[in-house]
Amino acid sequence: CDCPMLATALLCSPWAVRARLLVPCVQKHTMATKKRPASSMSSTGRPKLTYLNIRGLAEPIRLALFVGGVDFEDCRVDYEGVAQLRKSGASPYGQVPLLEVNGQCFGQSQAILRWAGRQAGLYPDDLQLSCDGVEEAIADVKKLLLPQWYGVVLGRHPVTGEPLVPLSAEQKAEVARALNEDVLPPRFAQLERVLQKSGGPYFCGNQMTICDLSFYVCASGFLDGSYCEGILPGVLDACPKLKALVEHVAKHPKVKEWNDKH
Repeated sequence: CDCPMLATALLCSPWAVRARLLVPCVQKHTMATKKRPASSMSSTGRPKLTYLNIRGLAEPIRLALFVGGVDFEDCRVDYEGVAQLRKSGASPYGQVPLLEVNGQCFGQSQAILRWAGRQAGLYPDDLQLSCDGVEEAIADVKKLLLPQWYGVVLGRHPVTGEPLVPLSAEQKAEVARALNEDVLPPRFAQLERVLQKSGGPYFCGNQMTICDLSFYVCASGFLDGSYCEGILPGVLDACPKLKALVEHVAKHPKVKEWNDKH
């Protein structure tokens, strides 16, 4: 027991009295043990991250785990593999990325990214609100890209994966124009102001977090044309600090190592 007065009383008391005195101490220790959160990974557990063989929604998660030195299995599948995961029920929401930890499967990229950030030390409690604000703003941008990605209004059917409500060629052209001219530049201008206010070089100041990795994957793909077909590099022309952030993250030793390998 960690109470000095109780320890003295125990030494000076008969065995029966000692037993009664020890009960509250044992109960306190038991309750503390019950309240202690269990680790999401066993001592031999190795998380498995499943996604398509593209950067997409999983790349920030991969980067977070790699930068944080978290050993994981990087499983890459094709669309048929995704369909099989959906059909078998292995994917809780019929989508990828999919995270398997200790035999349990978890979905939703934002949830998995935050988990990865905690494992990697890239999602600290004291920066959570600032980090989450940027992360949700980037998630809003990704939602706006869905018609451009899939050429449909409502994405994919949650059960069959079939595209829903296709856009005509004229509608696709108008979506691309609106994204490049009316939607994305103002969105990135907002993030530019957030970055400037933080003092940089990252969105949360001196510490890189998961939101920096999310933005890096998204923005670097816009700049080289690989993230979303039809989105032009010019959407970031008025955001020099955001461009500098992309370069800063790219030069991080672990990010560079990952990119060199993949």
